Amino acid sequence: MPVQISGMTDQEWEAQNGTLQPSEAQAQGLCWCCTGNGVLYSAFGGNQIKVSCRECSGDGKARS
Repeated sequence: MPVQISGMTDQEWEAQNGTLQPSEAQAQGLCWCCTGNGVLYSAFGGNQIKVSCRECSGDGKARS
């Protein structure tokens, strides 16, 4: 879903994805893809978007 006005630069927006490596996230019981956020942040085509993580169905937990 596009976000109208976040007040963040695209770089700040995407930084919300976290800094964990996939293996670090899994070791902590978090989803390797969204690092436990349950959502993914991206900036594309002049829009900042936030989408639910498909790997964990938005709950942020690791799957076996």
